[in-house]
Amino acid sequence: MTEEHSKKMTKDSEVDVNVLIRLYNQKLAALTNQNVLLEAKLQTLTDDFSKEKNNLLAENLDLQNKYDDLKKSKKSEG
Repeated sequence: MTEEHSKKMTKDSEVDVNVLIRLYNQKLAALTNQNVLLEAKLQTLTDDFSKEKNNLLAENLDLQNKYDDLKKSKKSEG
């Protein structure tokens, strides 16, 4: 490899630091935005699950109370 060829390869392989930083910041921003979106989706699912769980627990309690009332009325009849 000649010295001229070596110098040309070094110059061609150099990276403009400003371009590198700009690309790095773009990628970081994109990943950060994606992360925030995923966190928002997770929080939404968690909130929805909690609401549904509370609704089911309330419905279960209501049904249990109705069952207990029926059981009491059967005992008092018989």
